Amino acid sequence: MFSKALFGLIFAFSIAFSSWAFADPVSKGHKTPHGGILQEAEGMHAEFLIDKNGQPKLYLYDKAMKPLGRGDLLVKLTVKGHEAVQHERDLKISGNPRECTLFKGEPVKGLADWDQAAVSLKIKDRWTHIRFSHH
Repeated sequence: MFSKALFGLIFAFSIAFSSWAFADPVSKGHKTPHGGILQEAEGMHAEFLIDKNGQPKLYLYDKAMKPLGRGDLLVKLTVKGHEAVQHERDLKISGNPRECTLFKGEPVKGLADWDQAAVSLKIKDRWTHIRFSHH
């Protein structure tokens, strides 16, 4: 009887821990300030979206989700559409570099939808890569 109880306990823990390992970075019902996808990296939150005109946008926040002014970053984007076509853009800060949280890139023409995007941030002398999945 003890072994059945131990087996049940181990089974319950394995289910709980497996859901943590495979959980999305942001729960499905979570609202982001601009309707994008949220990821965390290097002590900040990054919200990424491509608007209806094909313009990529990246918003940066601190851990409390307050706008983070980071005009010192170099930001590059690689996005892959459904047809496996890859597009690259430099994202430039929009507004005052000390106050702004928004980086924008040139619109990606003909991109109706996308699968994956990688945003590369150069922080000081080091690159950090953040991956976003749209589906």
